[in-house]
Amino acid sequence: MLNLIICEFKKLKRKKIFSFALLAAFIFPALGSALIAGQPNAAFDDMMSFAREESNFLLLMPLLIILAANLFFTEQDNDTLKNLLCIPVSKKRLVLVKLLVLLIFSIVFQIVGFAISTAMTVLYHIPLTDITLQLILMAAMAVLLWAAALPCIVLVLWFNKSYILSVIIVFFYTLLNYAMHFSEAILVQPLGFNVGTLMPIPMIFRWLYQFNTPTGEIQTAFYNRFSPYFASTSVCFCVLLIEASVCTLLMIRIYQSKEI
Repeated sequence: MLNLIICEFKKLKRKKIFSFALLAAFIFPALGSALIAGQPNAAFDDMMSFAREESNFLLLMPLLIILAANLFFTEQDNDTLKNLLCIPVSKKRLVLVKLLVLLIFSIVFQIVGFAISTAMTVLYHIPLTDITLQLILMAAMAVLLWAAALPCIVLVLWFNKSYILSVIIVFFYTLLNYAMHFSEAILVQPLGFNVGTLMPIPMIFRWLYQFNTPTGEIQTAFYNRFSPYFASTSVCFCVLLIEASVCTLLMIRIYQSKEI
């Protein structure tokens, strides 16, 4: 298993998108932190909020899906899948290894974002408050964003066409989820079989927002109105991980049905 993981990372290392992803993990949190630090009453929580939300929802999740397309299409493009199966390595194991590589990347991305935001906070002489909580939230987001990306990866595998189609799917999936987490009609409803519970990003936001400290009358009013609909940690992880398990099974079925 370890050799397969190393092999998959070596494949990614040759891709330009991987270098861009690593660079973005450093640059995006640094730029966001610099912008926030220039505002009055800037706090460490504001720095981390940018890294957890804008950096994750708009950057990490699309990167995970695009990297997944690269990982899953590599054998197809180079016609090497039959060689791997002769070793033998099962298609099921290949799928699980690729998903594990994506999870590791997500964790590394979050650690880098946390380190950069913390360093920028120290650089601008802003007090570090609740640093342990912030680290835990970033680690949790690594798992949740990975799980949130899986439904889109299922679509990419199902259509199995090209990188261009993958990018189009990623764009619409990211835009749809991001737009939903701004909609009160979706967020302000009880937990159950509804869009606000089953769609990954709105569900993550319902869990994450309770850890934010609202500032100003508008944010405070929204926080108070939204607070009855917060999702607990156990509910959020349960929903996302069940969906991730279903998506993983679907990916295994789709990958096993591919012709060699």
